[in-house]
Amino acid sequence: MNFTAKEDYGLRAVVYIALNRSNAPIQAHEVAASQNIPEQFLEQVLAILRRAGIIRSIRGASGGYDLARPAEQIAIGDILRALSGPILPVQCVNEDEPSGCPEQVSCSVAHFWIRLKDAVSEVVDGTTVQDLIDYQMKMRQAQTYMMNI
Repeated sequence: MNFTAKEDYGLRAVVYIALNRSNAPIQAHEVAASQNIPEQFLEQVLAILRRAGIIRSIRGASGGYDLARPAEQIAIGDILRALSGPILPVQCVNEDEPSGCPEQVSCSVAHFWIRLKDAVSEVVDGTTVQDLIDYQMKMRQAQTYMMNI
């Protein structure tokens, strides 16, 4: 399984928006500059996330992007699937495809891929944007503490 820059940028953008959404929507150019993401590519990623209902856009001079729902209700899996589709190690374990492997039931390799898919799904669906925010805040607090020593 190999995630692309699209998924990385999407995750970083959503976390940045969640961390900085205090008073006003966050503009794409601010996200792009702070996260070192090409703005034109970021706009495409944000459009996908908006259509998926993960973020919302606010029009106008002071417009920008905000989360569409609370951070604790957005699973990382929601973001990844919105950007790249099902999270699958190999196509033969895609339950949504009727052309899956006919030998899947008796195939030990397919059994391994299913276990891997389930393990990855458990992690991405069991981790929310709020979990990443909480971790980021802990890291900032630890860095501040270390600087004061």
